[in-house]
Amino acid sequence: MSAITTSTATMKQAVNSENAPPPAGAYSQAIVCGDLVFLSGQTPRDVSGNRLSHLPFEDQARQTLDNLNAVASELGLSLHDAVKVTVYLKNPARAPDFDKIYRGYVAQPWPARTLVQSGFIDFELEVDAILKLRS
Repeated sequence: MSAITTSTATMKQAVNSENAPPPAGAYSQAIVCGDLVFLSGQTPRDVSGNRLSHLPFEDQARQTLDNLNAVASELGLSLHDAVKVTVYLKNPARAPDFDKIYRGYVAQPWPARTLVQSGFIDFELEVDAILKLRS
């Protein structure tokens, strides 16, 4: 079951979706604070949390972005609403391959974006994002 939990002390809402992998630690899939939505990093895992590191890079990238969209959709949003995206790649030489897929998930004007090389062992990438709520 999807859940939105509000903390009145801090005025932030936790958002969790059954359509995305469950958190692997003590964090929410997303937090709404003011008019911004902070999506936690997603990796190539299925909704049961199984790692999909055996898949080709392109499939891992699509699954990761689909997971972000699944969480965003709980609020009626998608990565089209992204204002900032951070991409962690095991191999930065895959950036052009990622970019080809990424362009199908975001809208112009392109969100601000940072690319970081990561020392991942089990998967090729992780992506987090900040979205703007629609007026």
